Amino acid sequence: MYKMIVIVSLAIALILFGYYEITGEGAVLAPLLLGLLISFISAMMLLAKK
Repeated sequence: MYKMIVIVSLAIALILFGYYEITGEGAVLAPLLLGLLISFISAMMLLAKK
């Protein structure tokens, strides 16, 4: 389950970053950073299980 969350949140963050690079709209940065934070927390929980 954690692997799926990591992959999906990284994919969403990548899409949002691409949108930010194309448009330069700063309002996208907050959801982008939130997606990276969720991915980081899920990855740390995945590593802690082993």
